Amino acid sequence: MLRVAVIGVGSIARSVHLPTLLASECAVAGVMSRTGERARAVAAQFNIPRVYESLDEVDADCAFVLTPKDTHGPIASALLRRGIAVFLEKPMATTLADAEALLQAAEASGMLLMIGFNRRYAPAYDALHREWADRPPEVVVAEKNRPGTEYRAPMENAIHMIDLLRWICGEAVEVTASSQFDDPYYETSCVAHIRFPRTLGVLVANRSCGQWMERIETYGGGKSVIVDAPESVAVVDQRQTHVTSLTPLAMGWATVQDRLGFRQEVEDFLKAVRTGGTVRTPARDAFETHRLTDRILRAAGLPGMDA
Repeated sequence: MLRVAVIGVGSIARSVHLPTLLASECAVAGVMSRTGERARAVAAQFNIPRVYESLDEVDADCAFVLTPKDTHGPIASALLRRGIAVFLEKPMATTLADAEALLQAAEASGMLLMIGFNRRYAPAYDALHREWADRPPEVVVAEKNRPGTEYRAPMENAIHMIDLLRWICGEAVEVTASSQFDDPYYETSCVAHIRFPRTLGVLVANRSCGQWMERIETYGGGKSVIVDAPESVAVVDQRQTHVTSLTPLAMGWATVQDRLGFRQEVEDFLKAVRTGGTVRTPARDAFETHRLTDRILRAAGLPGMDA
């Protein structure tokens, strides 16, 4: 059975990843936090046998790095050098230079580094991707809105939509964008027009809205496919509309892990560690999402991923 270490025991570890790992075919060997007392409390809560005091103590086949984003590079690199496969929550790093250094460390180590872009595993977005498997749509409008801004909101929020745009449409060839803000590090709105080889894309990201909302509309080839996250997919042609709810939410047991792809990405990572297989969000691919995010930020008049 795979032995898994969890580095970082904040809210996403406690609410998403630890419950998912403990329900999977693996053994959580230990946890680690900057605050030993907090790590001991979480270990006791989840019945985890060990608290690591340093990365040198980690004795596992793979590790989940769920720490603050400015610590991602050093922690993940140290584990990779020790021959430990790493699942890393997004973003890879807060600067492109640090993200590229981490990518190079992963490739030099020969170990798997997977980045947590969970939306690629969400059932609704997986269905959307399959609808356009033969050819990309002609137009995509992606919206990611959430009330309350935060520091570098696009890297925390809109980067999911940027990653999905790449997954569906390929690599961007042209980017224009605009933004609204009082402080450029805490912008409230960003709108981008992104030209892909065969698709025109629009990204809308707002942090002054009323409620959380995530939606992608895609059009082309005589059909429309619209996702209202987390679970509704509408496929529309010229004769009918077919709407599918992809999780049994009405039955009362669908969890955020299922609906947004967290469980599926964890299972795919563990499978890849066991078999030497591939994942949907390897570091090399994820780095391109960070590069496109940087292009959008700069085009919108915001600080890029070097600040």
